[in-house]
Amino acid sequence: MSARSSVLVTGAAGFLGSRIADALTEQAEVTRLDRVAAPGVVAVDVSRLAEALPARFTADAVVHAAAITTQASEADPAAAWAINVEGTRAVIAWCARQPRPPRLVLLSSIAVFAAGEAAPDEASRVVPASTYGTTKAVAELLVAEATRRGEVDGVVLRLPVSVIRTSRYDQPGAGFISDLVLRARRGHRFTAPLPSGHRLPIGSVRASVAMACRAALAPSLPAPLLHAACLAVSGEDAVAALEAAGVPARGLVEYAPDPMTLALVAGWPQRLATRYPAFSADLADPDFGAILAALPPG
Repeated sequence: MSARSSVLVTGAAGFLGSRIADALTEQAEVTRLDRVAAPGVVAVDVSRLAEALPARFTADAVVHAAAITTQASEADPAAAWAINVEGTRAVIAWCARQPRPPRLVLLSSIAVFAAGEAAPDEASRVVPASTYGTTKAVAELLVAEATRRGEVDGVVLRLPVSVIRTSRYDQPGAGFISDLVLRARRGHRFTAPLPSGHRLPIGSVRASVAMACRAALAPSLPAPLLHAACLAVSGEDAVAALEAAGVPARGLVEYAPDPMTLALVAGWPQRLATRYPAFSADLADPDFGAILAALPPG
């Protein structure tokens, strides 16, 4: 793609979407959409995408980051289907009307895997066991079908749990590693909702953002489905890394497995493997200590 490609980012007021949009501005002209009003963001529900954009507006690529995530999807399945599935259909419909099929990057999730495979790769069978995982699996199929029909140049990017970020819920869930780290660094006690040794696929926000930008702007891709490189990290692993970094975390963290969180992550892989390591090897986090080291003080 050209040095100043045009990229449309949905979900651009969200945690990852906003950071992806910011990173893309270094190489592209970025248009930001989100149902939440924010400076520089076109406020519109993704299902009404075509109504929000001028008829003559075009884009070389679309990063589709708009989604309702795990816990919110379980709480409101109708909203999850409306945004995660119907929103994806609306994005594809807009892309199909463009003069040239744009690159469409769908941000997907480890939640499409719930069969207990420790390190699935891109050829592994998709078996979701949550509303979020199911809606993401359907969205993946929609992008694959639109690519087959020549309506988009689609790529599905499956991401791990991105850290460090704060939970959007009073009760920490699958993303609790972020809460554990932030609270321990501030000297606050924290109760983890999973057993101490339960490992989840973890990647830095930096790595996830960089992977999404590369998928959007790379002249060619090795496959239409890619896994982001990640680590297998448990609560105890995070505590050990904090201790090694000089944060006295061990006395602050206790474990009280929460049945709802256990059910949501049951069968999730410990990490994502990939058949195309060369595409993202330079973006991978070497270890959890390196993620901690990159955090600002405080």
